[in-house]
Amino acid sequence: MAVKLEVNEEIDQKLKDAILNAIGEGISIIGEDLKIIWVNSIIEKWAGPLEEIKGKNCYKVYQKRDTPCENCPTLKTFKTGKIEKARQYAYDKQGNIKYLEFTSSPLQDEWEKTHAVVELAVDLTSKIELEHKLKETKDSLQVIFDNIDDGISVIDKNYQILRVNQGVLKLFDKKDFSEVLGKKCFGEYHKNNSPCDNCPAQKAFENGQAYHITKIWHDPDKRQSMLDISMFPIKDEQDEVIQVIEYIKDITNMIKLEDQLLYQERLAGIGELAAGIAHEIRNPLGIISTSSQFVLSKYKLPQAVKKHLKIILRNSQNTNMIIKDLLDFAKPREISFKMVNIKEVIEGACNLIKVRCAKQRVRLTHRLSRRLPKILLDEKRMEQVFLNFILNSLDVMPNGGRLLINAHPDFQTDEIVVNFIDTGSGISPENLSKLFTPFFSTKEDGVGLGLCLAHQVISYHKGRINIESKVGQGTEIVVRFPFSERERVKKNRNFQMCDFKNQNDLTKG
Repeated sequence: MAVKLEVNEEIDQKLKDAILNAIGEGISIIGEDLKIIWVNSIIEKWAGPLEEIKGKNCYKVYQKRDTPCENCPTLKTFKTGKIEKARQYAYDKQGNIKYLEFTSSPLQDEWEKTHAVVELAVDLTSKIELEHKLKETKDSLQVIFDNIDDGISVIDKNYQILRVNQGVLKLFDKKDFSEVLGKKCFGEYHKNNSPCDNCPAQKAFENGQAYHITKIWHDPDKRQSMLDISMFPIKDEQDEVIQVIEYIKDITNMIKLEDQLLYQERLAGIGELAAGIAHEIRNPLGIISTSSQFVLSKYKLPQAVKKHLKIILRNSQNTNMIIKDLLDFAKPREISFKMVNIKEVIEGACNLIKVRCAKQRVRLTHRLSRRLPKILLDEKRMEQVFLNFILNSLDVMPNGGRLLINAHPDFQTDEIVVNFIDTGSGISPENLSKLFTPFFSTKEDGVGLGLCLAHQVISYHKGRINIESKVGQGTEIVVRFPFSERERVKKNRNFQMCDFKNQNDLTKG
């Protein structure tokens, strides 16, 4: 038996209200004059009861405006007769802002004329606030990511670089992200045609665990750096590694610092040994020298005997000079600091050696900035250091060459930089690492304390020394001294790095 469902007007209205409220979103009916005709209970919760807002302009009730909203979807629907959408803000009764997506649908008569608009308001406040928080978090993480000095890369299973920070560009001397993104990590970072041996990324993909290695890396100029590389896997919901994060730290300076500490410890031990040996040798050596002088002055001796006594005396004096260097190394004399312009120290050392330069046909020139500030120096000790550098250069240019000495202020690091550049035979890589080792020398008659003592004196001045050399091309020594505090305060940032006096050729005239 068929059942006929009859709904009277009162029940019909309640059914409509129930359906409209069950949608869970705000619904308004807006007239052609943009006045509110009806709203459901969702709108009433934040905008106010229907009896209070009915007949008022929607833009005044919802947006607290005196004029219709820009990009108003309801106005568009009245004009086009089509469904329109727009995101707009609104205010609740307490004045709190809400973010809503309005969808306006036309209510048309039989002639398709729009007399009213049904406006669906979807509350996006929570979603947009969450999006804002996520964006803030993302932006904060991005700032952290980009400002970490160490290199960070995200790499996929094909070894393709998906993302990098500024640290990677700086580490591998890249100018733009486009130079590395989408490239293979083994090609861009290590100049290989296939994955590196003992590749940490490959290990992380295979076993799903973090992996760590230390690797030697050479830049395009063949300079060597020590890189500490760590790989961290990124897994999906199935616990499969889909990407890895590569963290690269340049530990070259750290290792150099450790080497310097070991070097200083080794020097201290060698110094104590040298001091003991020097004192033990000095006393009998003094007796030998004094006895030789006494015999030469007191007795008439055959020429052959005199000749040999003079040889003994001369070698005793040479040995005494070596002992003096040993004692200086073991227990350096007190440094006597005063404010000095390093230009005067360089010129003093050059004046002492220019005759020998002329004899060897070595062209000695210097370029000294006019703006070199005075710094705290022991003038005599530093002159000896510079003289040692120059003599070493002359020793490797017996048949002529060029020696250039530059000095200028570096206002980026607050230091004075002095360069000694020769065109000698150069130093082999294996010997380059031993230059500051006590008693190491490549000269047949060398003691091996000159550079060691020079390093010591420069260290007492809080300076730094670096030596680079290529066999067959020459050697460059770079010494850096910090500005005094007074010079840091009064320095002029407009000083020109290339503000040199006229280049002086000291071997002419």
